[in-house]
Amino acid sequence: MIGVEFASPTSVSAHDPNTRVGAPNHLASRVTKRCLEKGMLILTTSIYEVVRFIPPLNVSAEEMAIGIEIFTQALEEVVNEG
Repeated sequence: MIGVEFASPTSVSAHDPNTRVGAPNHLASRVTKRCLEKGMLILTTSIYEVVRFIPPLNVSAEEMAIGIEIFTQALEEVVNEG
């Protein structure tokens, strides 16, 4: 498992010094939703702005490349929306 943490503001991170005030809100859940729409299931953590990647042990390099591409597209789309 590996996680990607976003510095976007949420109601629980208002006092977190790592939160970026100008960042789009709730990036983790929005990116996760967009990835699901594109056919990739990823998870967020409970209250933190973290996306978790938990690939199976038998994942191929080709499948990893597809997953990285989906995540990249989803992230770019959500950030561009603001």
